[in-house]
Amino acid sequence: MMIAMGSSRRRAGWTARAGAAVALAALAAGCSTGSPPEDEPTPTAESAALRVQTVTGAERLDQQTRTEVEGAVGDVLSDYVVAAFLGEFPRQEFVRAFEPFTSVAARKATRDIDYLTAATARDATAVRATDLDAKLSFLTQGDEVLGGTAAVHFAFDATMEDGTTRPLVLDGRFMLEADDDGTWSIFGYDVTFDDGDETPAEAEPGAGA
Repeated sequence: MMIAMGSSRRRAGWTARAGAAVALAALAAGCSTGSPPEDEPTPTAESAALRVQTVTGAERLDQQTRTEVEGAVGDVLSDYVVAAFLGEFPRQEFVRAFEPFTSVAARKATRDIDYLTAATARDATAVRATDLDAKLSFLTQGDEVLGGTAAVHFAFDATMEDGTTRPLVLDGRFMLEADDDGTWSIFGYDVTFDDGDETPAEAEPGAGA
């Protein structure tokens, strides 16, 4: 995994359901090669496509269920990435990025907004994605999917007013859960963020109910 070096790496973490997060993190640690979903987004001229790949935990799922779950999780991650890092620049509003989060996780995320969005590059004239990679691990019971972890590497180039390019790189994990209606939400995260700032900063992971 390649990330921009020579600048600060900021860490932010929050887990609203610690027990589930431990189980899902263990799944992520045992990743193996899997096949990507069939409905990956098509890349545009400006930004890379989001690549979603299941690496473990879907062995008991039939192909239709696996495709549906991958698509649903991919939609959650896509909504987050677009609202957090892409769209019109310069801009001031980034809170909408947390709409795919549970209410508890979203409240925490607003306090970590500088580590989870392009807020520190709000004066950029444009931001494009250069690498959007998500490896999924699912926790299943029989043919039922109980939750999942997305190990992500999201990289962007922010073009600043003076014409220079500034790297934005987010690495880490998002923990997800499914509601009874099949809607997925992010309930926890443990990420590092490099925004090209030379001033070191770190947010300690938190936990709560």
